[in-house]
Amino acid sequence: TEYTNTIRDLVGVEFRAADDFPVDDAGYGFDNIGDVLSTSPLLLEKYLAAAEKISAAAIDAEHPSIAAPRKRYEAESLQASEGGSAALGGFLFSSTGRLATTHEASKAGQYALRFRAFGQQAGDEPARMNVLVDGKEIHVFDIEAEQDDPHVYEKSIELPQGKHEIAFGFVNDYYNPDARNRRDRDRNLFVDYLDVQGPFGDDGAKLKPSHREIVFESPRTTGKSVERCAREVMRKFASKAYRRPVEDRELSRLVRLVKDVAADGESFERGVQLAMQAVLVSPHFLFRIEQDQFPDDPTKIHNITEYELATRLSYFLWSSMPDEELSRQAAAGTLRKNLDAQVRRMMADQKSHALVENFSGQWLETRKLVTVEPDTRQFAGFDDALRDAMRQEVEMFFAAVMRDNMPVTTLLDANFTFLNERLARHYGIDSVRGDEFRRVELKDNRRGGILTLASVLTVTSNPTRTSPVKRGKWIMEQILGTPPPPPPPGVPELEESDEAAATGSLRQRMEAHRENPSCASCHRPMDALGFAFENYDAVGRWRDKDGKFPIEPAGETPSGKKFANPAELKQALMSEDRDLFVRCLAEKMLTYALGRGLEYYDKCTVDDLWAATAKDDYRFSALVDAIVHSDAFQKRRARRTER
Repeated sequence: TEYTNTIRDLVGVEFRAADDFPVDDAGYGFDNIGDVLSTSPLLLEKYLAAAEKISAAAIDAEHPSIAAPRKRYEAESLQASEGGSAALGGFLFSSTGRLATTHEASKAGQYALRFRAFGQQAGDEPARMNVLVDGKEIHVFDIEAEQDDPHVYEKSIELPQGKHEIAFGFVNDYYNPDARNRRDRDRNLFVDYLDVQGPFGDDGAKLKPSHREIVFESPRTTGKSVERCAREVMRKFASKAYRRPVEDRELSRLVRLVKDVAADGESFERGVQLAMQAVLVSPHFLFRIEQDQFPDDPTKIHNITEYELATRLSYFLWSSMPDEELSRQAAAGTLRKNLDAQVRRMMADQKSHALVENFSGQWLETRKLVTVEPDTRQFAGFDDALRDAMRQEVEMFFAAVMRDNMPVTTLLDANFTFLNERLARHYGIDSVRGDEFRRVELKDNRRGGILTLASVLTVTSNPTRTSPVKRGKWIMEQILGTPPPPPPPGVPELEESDEAAATGSLRQRMEAHRENPSCASCHRPMDALGFAFENYDAVGRWRDKDGKFPIEPAGETPSGKKFANPAELKQALMSEDRDLFVRCLAEKMLTYALGRGLEYYDKCTVDDLWAATAKDDYRFSALVDAIVHSDAFQKRRARRTER
């Protein structure tokens, strides 16, 4: 999942890794746990093949870059508001200021803005240049290049036909004449020129957006050398792929690949394809690498870098790589102090649906819906349309709690759900028409919350009948965080024949089955929770009888609270075991966020997560905030090794 999403955001290509790669192992309930993941020879072969397929899909090496119209504006000839003067063959901003020009777009389409610039660096951040189109800021560049090696900075934009004001300027002037180091006294910005190129894709073989984004310049369109273009193209791509600035030695090897291909008479784009493949099979792309500052001393704890924090954050909330904003904050060293604002932004982004799919789907085990096969003779109404509706309901319900920042306890006892006509009919609700899902307020207490979702009830059943054991065990493990011990060996299976079914309800037969005292000690609390939901059959439909026998849902929670039906059980869990549920959810989400199982020393962190969530009325955002601010999320230490 993470590979698929990362390729989408890095390259702009849809590649379904699930169709090609072997299945990931899971641990502690999740498939992103580092300790159980490995790189087999087969997986490495798949990575190599995927890199070739992705680079070929992203870049058209047979029809290289179209020479779209390009107009150059020399910086020294542009209209200056203030802040500098013509110098060094361009314009040198000695203080905050702006240059502007008017460009006429011949047609609506995609255009590229390119600036050749460098900074005279001073202070604790690089020179920074903002870009505005028609008065609206569209981007801010960190100009890290220096005078002996100016870089070309590029931004793709969509422009309507007509005249547009394009402006750019120096936004973070710094001057400290008393600095001991003479080079650290004055920060300035130099801009050589602005190129506006486009619209792209107007002649013949139209280039893909991914091609234009990756190969944003080439010797054919700019007149620069292969080495210079390769350095600019691969610097941008490798830095995004490695989720940190690419090092010069790494960049030099990639540039050499492009030059070698061009020297053999092939196109520049073919060289970029090959270098791109090298990036996609690099450990720096395939693994989330975090460097220990004290590798030989496991007692020393240190903050992870801001780039590593951006990566942890993005794979937690998005199951994908950091976006441009996170990377910019990491480069400026401001991510930690702006963490709350970034989390709010990321949770509001559509990419946060990955948290819904990947966390809730594994925590609630509803991912198993794709493989469950209820007996079609007994449950003739179950089909793929119903299966898909069940999946959509649980995802939309969890997403609503998350995006509307409801209390996490709403997950247990909500008075609403999301239904289309197919699923509403399955639930016995007649007021919903059509295939479109919509929020439905529930009129009775039979439904509401994750415990009565058809998806959950189906994956905790057997193909031919309900399973109070599975349902009870699921509640103890996934809701209360108190898993029962493993069963003793040699326990016979419950008799499933028609003759056995005629002797009594499932509850009556199971009570006779667990006469062994060693079984009863575990089964009694677990089965009581499962039997509370016997009114729901193996595909989640309401029923009043098990065959010809009446349902008996009454029981007692592990904490001793009696209940008469599933609605009363939910209320008991809300009143008596609410804190157990919140702690369990915190443990599950922290495990998912860290990509490792929790240890004894994580108990204090879980205590803090529970306390922070309870303090803020159990709001969903409070739990996420507490996780990303925790030491477990923001710090690391070297792994202790045996000598």
